[in-house]
Amino acid sequence: MERRALGVLAIILIGLMAIVATAGLDNLPASLKKSVDAANGLLLKDKRAFEEDWHEVERALSDEPALFQAEAASWRSRLDHDRGQLDAAAAKLISVQQLAKANRRTDDYYVERGLNEFNFLRQDALRDATGVRSEAERRLASKRALPARLQAMRASDDALQRIDAEDSIQSVRKAMGDWPAKREDLQTRLDRLKNLKDQGQKIWESSAGLRSAAEANRLADSDLDALLSQADQLDAVVHQARESLAEDNALASQLYTSFDKLLLDVEHGGAPRQKVRIVRTRFPDATLAHGQTTSEERWETLDTFRARDSDESSGVVIERKSAGEYDSEAERSVQPPAYAYIAPPGQANAYGSWSGGVWHWLPEYLLLSQLLHASRRTITAPDYDAYQHARSRGEVFYGRNREYSGPRPSGGSSAPGFGRLTPFEPPASRTLSPGGYASSRYRSRGTFSGSQYRSRGTFGSSGFGASGGAARSYSRSRGGRR
Repeated sequence: MERRALGVLAIILIGLMAIVATAGLDNLPASLKKSVDAANGLLLKDKRAFEEDWHEVERALSDEPALFQAEAASWRSRLDHDRGQLDAAAAKLISVQQLAKANRRTDDYYVERGLNEFNFLRQDALRDATGVRSEAERRLASKRALPARLQAMRASDDALQRIDAEDSIQSVRKAMGDWPAKREDLQTRLDRLKNLKDQGQKIWESSAGLRSAAEANRLADSDLDALLSQADQLDAVVHQARESLAEDNALASQLYTSFDKLLLDVEHGGAPRQKVRIVRTRFPDATLAHGQTTSEERWETLDTFRARDSDESSGVVIERKSAGEYDSEAERSVQPPAYAYIAPPGQANAYGSWSGGVWHWLPEYLLLSQLLHASRRTITAPDYDAYQHARSRGEVFYGRNREYSGPRPSGGSSAPGFGRLTPFEPPASRTLSPGGYASSRYRSRGTFSGSQYRSRGTFGSSGFGASGGAARSYSRSRGGRR
């Protein structure tokens, strides 16, 4: 019985061995064998590329021995080493091919490791040889382009000499006179330009000897890199100076423009967005007279921290910048449209004046008032007084009858015309200064503040003093609070 069981077991084992043999389960993986088969073609391709690189380097060394005098021995030594690596890669491939021919699964680790070593040797050799050739070609090209490079250096020096010419920085100097508050900052920027010019001048003067030798075709090949390095340094300084000058002129230009961003509509579906009207007024000087007003409307992404109160604030200004400020200084707070351009009662400014207790826009700024929806209703002295009172208490003024507000959300203030404090700004930026309204960030920006000019007119001006009932009503309202 035992003998019969052993016979059956032997038959089963023989069958299993036959299955393994016929199914190829003891062979190397097919993908590994495929890589071994392709390796010989890769090696031949690399050897041809190496021979081409070697030939080009040798030709360069023969044609320009003086140019490559310092590098010739090093480059030839590197190329000999690269050739040796390719030979080592070929030897490694032979041993891998022998293992692959045996076709044993137990050898797959050694075959894969051998392929990795083979690939490293050939790739490293070719990479180094290509690098030597590229460096030789770069130096040859630099020598051929030397006349043009010298011409470019002279052009760079000329550009630096013109960098502080009156016509190139005229707008900056004009802004320094028009806006005393920005004089120190603009002067710092002009000083930076001068420093860049001085740097460039030093580079130009230090390269004089090499430039003279190159122009006379007597430049030593060993000095070529030094001259090219100085040329690159000069180019970098000129590029930096041009960018700095363009930035300075752009900032000076911003000082002559005011803008308001008026919130027109809000969409909450999908990605929340807001429709805004941006009203810009460009002034010729700091008197803020004869401004040219333009506008554009667009949709933009609704800021996450604005989404909560955006509907209530529809119809108000959510961002504005006064003339005399950079765009980066724009004030992001909720405020009624056009109020920032109005002078305190009894005074006048470049935008208009008070008469009969009513604010009257100058004809040239009627378009500004219309674009900002200021024509929704007449702005009276009591309106302006309520606006100042709301700001002094840290509240948003939507008009005494909330004419500048959308639907009031539940839980809002019950006082007519007032809302929560500047919902479009982080809390840290909403704190009023201890000095009250006059010393806070909410002071009127519609006067000549920041320029060399001041608001004209007084409370006792003829325009306001000749007022009728509205003025008397305003006077009584203010007197009642004394």
